[in-house]
Amino acid sequence: MKKLLLSLFALVLLVCLTACKDSEKTIVVGATPSPHAEILNSDAVKNYIKSKGYELEVKVYQDYVTPNKALNDGGIDANYFQHIPYLEEEIATKGYKLSTAAKVHNEPLNLYGKVAKETWNDTKVYVINDASNVERAFKLLVAQGLLKSYSVENFNAQHPVYESEIGVTIECIDAGLLHQKVTEGGYAVIPGNWALTALGATQAAEYKIFGESTDVAYPNIIAVRTEDLASEKIKVLVEALSQPEVKAFIESNYGPTVNYVFESLLK
Repeated sequence: MKKLLLSLFALVLLVCLTACKDSEKTIVVGATPSPHAEILNSDAVKNYIKSKGYELEVKVYQDYVTPNKALNDGGIDANYFQHIPYLEEEIATKGYKLSTAAKVHNEPLNLYGKVAKETWNDTKVYVINDASNVERAFKLLVAQGLLKSYSVENFNAQHPVYESEIGVTIECIDAGLLHQKVTEGGYAVIPGNWALTALGATQAAEYKIFGESTDVAYPNIIAVRTEDLASEKIKVLVEALSQPEVKAFIESNYGPTVNYVFESLLK
């Protein structure tokens, strides 16, 4: 009996040690489905990480709230879904201890609809309901003449309807609902990743009416806990995304919807 217990103890200890070892060599990254999770799961990224003795695990999230909370709480090692203004807003409002490890790609913000209009008077346009992206959407609408001026100083997602000077009604709704307005025949300003996930690259290109200039950059980033900026895991992850093969993967799969703008912010 004693020998059996010792054997069972040894087996449990071996399993625990193996799990701990795997955890130390596994980089867990949270990401929204497209293009972020797809980029991470590309051969270019996964093969590089494997060559450095690590495994990559991608956790897919369907919202903008959970990935930063999971990262701050220690459930994942990094996330890849947001741009810097959104991260800064999250840090300011929620007190997260997060930092940017790398800029990876830019997704120009576009207005989507099944039919372009000659005049936009008496049209309703839907935009995303978070402050950083609302301001970005308003800038786009100003550039295209649908709006003359705006202020997000008192932005409130609970009362998110605005009237422009030319009769365009702008309503802020959850990002996951924007594509439905387009498929129903309406118009929506949609972040690139939501458009790719919901509409697909082909339909997103077909429904695009106008968008931001490629000079307008809101790079999507790798965010990490500030204390982990110098960790080996994060260094390997950032190096993996710097490979020329990643640039080629993005260009061949997403065309003008996603622009590779890699820059490491590690010291």
